Amino acid sequence: MLKKIASNTLAQILSKVGTAIISIFLISILTNYLSIELYGLYLKIYNYISIFVFLADLWLYTIAIREISANKSDTKKIVWNVMSLRLFLGILIFILAIGLAFFLPGYNSDIALWSISIVSIFTLFQLLNSSVLTLMQANMKIEFSLFSAIFWKIVNVLIVAGIALLWFKKDDISGDFFQPFLWIIWASVVAILTTTLLNYWYARKIEKFGFAFDWEYIKYIVKISLPYGIALFLSVVYFKVDIILLSLMDPLGDKSVALYSLPMKIVEVIMVLWGFYLNSVLPTLTTSFEEKNIEKFNKYIQLSFHALLSWWMLIFVLWVLFRDYLIEIIANSDYLDPSLVYNSSDAFLVVFAVVLFNFISLVFIYALIATKNQSKLLKINIIVTIVNIIWNIILIPYLSFIWAGIVTLLSQILLMILGYYYTNKIIDFKIPWKLIMRNIILCIIMLSWGYYILTSYPVGLYFDVLVYWTAIFIIYWGIIALDIKKSLTDTKKRA
Repeated sequence: MLKKIASNTLAQILSKVGTAIISIFLISILTNYLSIELYGLYLKIYNYISIFVFLADLWLYTIAIREISANKSDTKKIVWNVMSLRLFLGILIFILAIGLAFFLPGYNSDIALWSISIVSIFTLFQLLNSSVLTLMQANMKIEFSLFSAIFWKIVNVLIVAGIALLWFKKDDISGDFFQPFLWIIWASVVAILTTTLLNYWYARKIEKFGFAFDWEYIKYIVKISLPYGIALFLSVVYFKVDIILLSLMDPLGDKSVALYSLPMKIVEVIMVLWGFYLNSVLPTLTTSFEEKNIEKFNKYIQLSFHALLSWWMLIFVLWVLFRDYLIEIIANSDYLDPSLVYNSSDAFLVVFAVVLFNFISLVFIYALIATKNQSKLLKINIIVTIVNIIWNIILIPYLSFIWAGIVTLLSQILLMILGYYYTNKIIDFKIPWKLIMRNIILCIIMLSWGYYILTSYPVGLYFDVLVYWTAIFIIYWGIIALDIKKSLTDTKKRA
């Protein structure tokens, strides 16, 4: 089973690494051809719609994986009804999103409303594509998505690059950019439609697809999904509401959104990687709990905690040391403007601290999902969301997007504490203090050594990134890989 989880996770990681690299090209194109304000508008629109996406999703992806894993014979009924439910919810929610935008300053301009409408179409196809991936994930045959995910990203980047080269000039955006900007938004619709059709074609080899409406089953799936869905929606609200509040309350508006969101967009790629890992582990966690094999359940939770913590420490060292290099390479020096009170480099430091607690929180969240403790998850997210919104409203006017990042960090810490509290009531989860201290000491040593190398022996922008980044990565990864291997060996001996 470990090998199957590993291969399934590896396929998804390779897919995500491939799409991440392509996404970096997309970010580079957009930041170099759009003004900071126009790029801020682009990010603001996607951030706004993403909140409604998760409301429409109802966490059906994860719930469907759990249901298929527990009831293989009902695969067809589960998938067909979930697709119908998603289509209905998607249409309903996006009508609400477009209607609400009319009453929000900064979202009710012609270009913003048209963009929101187009992105709504994109996300509707995204929801249907996710339904197809549910079947592939539950059967641990997700490898094909490696090809389709990379393919649609390439299509998106090529279309955007063509539009940018034809219509945009970075230093002269005073002209009519309304139509080309909308074509950039349409590019994502074409791309997601392509990958949805490819995944649909492949998934039909596992199970035929269609739409079904079994009212009794839909009531059942809504009943068990609703607490998860509301909890997920609230988690997205406290994670993304800061962008909406920034655009409404900060004097710099879309410019602040762009400066803050650039590092967040880069970091989100890393965060998704371990969501894939935990989705791969989820069927095993669910089965272990159903069979009352608490020892096996606890083993996978402990290993996940170890892997997530160690990986984040590596990422933290690399990205904190090289954050200015990466911003300049991916975007441009405008995002590092020293005349600004805060720039994207400052935001990077806060954002990376957010990632640590997000990683650890995910372990506890998936433990609650696997054990069907959705009511506790809902309670946690209600508390965190209320606290987050209040802090943001009070403090954004004073410290702009830096405080928005700090509020998100504090919210993640609160989420982690509450997640641990409720998880520990279900299983006897021991906090590995020795592991945490080892990682902190190693992190401090590598940060100090890396800073010394970069300040004492700088060669050039690309050389420093390629050579020093690679050297630090190999050394650090070698150390934590040995640590994880030892942990696996110790776990097998105890079992």
